[in-house]
Amino acid sequence: MANKPSTLLRRALWRIEYVAVRGAEMTFLMLPPAAAIGLAKVLARLYFRLGRSRRRTVLENLRVAMGDRLGEDARLELARRNFEHAFILLCEIVTRRRMVPDRRAFRRLTRLRGDVAEILADIREGTGGLFLTAHFGNWETAGALLTYERVPFAAISRPVPNPYVQAYLMRTRNDAFDILEKRGAVQGTLDAIRSGRWVAILGDQNAGRHGVFVPFFGIPACTYPLPATLAVRHGLKVYFAAAVRRAPGHRFDMLLHRYVRPPGLDHREAETHLLTQYHTTIETWIRAYPEQYFWMHRRWKTRPEGEVPGPNVPAYDRRGGGTKRRPAAV
Repeated sequence: MANKPSTLLRRALWRIEYVAVRGAEMTFLMLPPAAAIGLAKVLARLYFRLGRSRRRTVLENLRVAMGDRLGEDARLELARRNFEHAFILLCEIVTRRRMVPDRRAFRRLTRLRGDVAEILADIREGTGGLFLTAHFGNWETAGALLTYERVPFAAISRPVPNPYVQAYLMRTRNDAFDILEKRGAVQGTLDAIRSGRWVAILGDQNAGRHGVFVPFFGIPACTYPLPATLAVRHGLKVYFAAAVRRAPGHRFDMLLHRYVRPPGLDHREAETHLLTQYHTTIETWIRAYPEQYFWMHRRWKTRPEGEVPGPNVPAYDRRGGGTKRRPAAV
């Protein structure tokens, strides 16, 4: 009984958050597209002023990633644009079906860039594979594009804490593509690929005690090895992919890079090489569109044991969990 009041309060807060999400959705849908984007920017600027913890995380990530290349004023401006991107992303998710209702609209507004001929040939072959993407650009639109193009497709997703918002997200996502929950994702991914589907994995989150370290913007970043382990052990085809916004009005460039495993590597070396190449590719894309990366995530939170302190080592807000240290696994 002691936990009942806290449980009731948590559920009440979940319902309030859900009502706010659905209210924002209805507002965005009622407005003309340009006005909806304008509202998203206004809300982003408000959150930028009020969300001090998130703002500190973004600024610290930019300091770690960009170093002396950005002065304090430039970092602050980039952080503000990053908040705007996050809110525009939410607006694009809820208005997608209105802006791009069919495949013809998607093809008119979306350009494919990179290893296009290779991915089309692999899709025609029908064997399935992995899309290794990141919290960069509009990853939800990337999934919808593949569905419009009739690519058999699924995505691994971690549920959000709010069950009401999670159920809403599942409804909107299942309208575009299938979802594999992170729990039990190994077998689910293999089953999906063996049936000819492609599976998307967001590979850029801090992995904590489950991860291995690979360079990201020159700093060791703790990374989940699952995609590389599956690809190497089962000989899966792998593409690095992202959908970046090139202009308003749901206009995106779909970036595609086919990963090719070098000969002569053992399994451990091959896994490390894949993860390193993934981060190198994503980093290159982020440098071209830095405002479109999810800098709000504490990407460098977990640190290698024995790391030498230095100016580029992150120092996150301790109230948000600080940084954690663990033995280096790579």
